[in-house]
Amino acid sequence: MDDPVSPFRPLPQDHPDCIVECRACKWRWTVYQQQIGLPLRCPVCGSADRQVYVGTMGVGSGRQVAFSSFRILLDDRRVLTMIETWLTLRHVGGEQFVDAADRNVPLADIHHAIQGRAEWQGALYNVYMNRVR
Repeated sequence: MDDPVSPFRPLPQDHPDCIVECRACKWRWTVYQQQIGLPLRCPVCGSADRQVYVGTMGVGSGRQVAFSSFRILLDDRRVLTMIETWLTLRHVGGEQFVDAADRNVPLADIHHAIQGRAEWQGALYNVYMNRVR
């Protein structure tokens, strides 16, 4: 959060749950509610603009997949295909994904992007539940 573009400092009780989309590359990520309307630097392309507010994460839907569980699912080809299709990323092995410009995309950002869309969250949750049952 130490970005000169957005000097916002969250309080310990704050949680990022608002989804924004980069105007330049269309990447989606979560931010704190207090950051909506501020110029934010895109974690993928670096564009520093007022990003587009898309909505709020489906917290409380009961369909969240924890980050640790998400990492385990990366050995499932269905999950890799979901990530590649939904986020237009390429899997380069292990926990590494790159965008169209071959820039690394952090796995935590991928997880947040999936958890930020109800239909993606539900599809990932179904894969996870089929695996643990």
